[in-house]
Amino acid sequence: MAASSSIQNLNKPKDAFEQLEDEEGTRQGFCHIRIQQRTGRKTITTVQGIAPEYDLKKIVRYLKKFLPEFCSV
Repeated sequence: MAASSSIQNLNKPKDAFEQLEDEEGTRQGFCHIRIQQRTGRKTITTVQGIAPEYDLKKIVRYLKKFLPEFCSV
C-alpha cells in the first residue's frame, strides 16, 4: 500500500523553489554566475540574482576596470 500512495503523490504539482522563499515571498540570496563559451577564447559571463542592496553601478565600473572587454547589458 505504501508504494501506491507514493505514486499518487507524483501527480500533485510541487514548487521546486518553495524552500528558497522567505516570509515576504522573495528569494533568498543566491547569485548565479553563468559562463557561455563563444568562438575561440571568447566567453560571455552572465550574473543574475544580485541583491538590490548592492550598488550595481559600482560593480559594473569595477568589472570594466578589471576586465577590459566587459560589456554590461
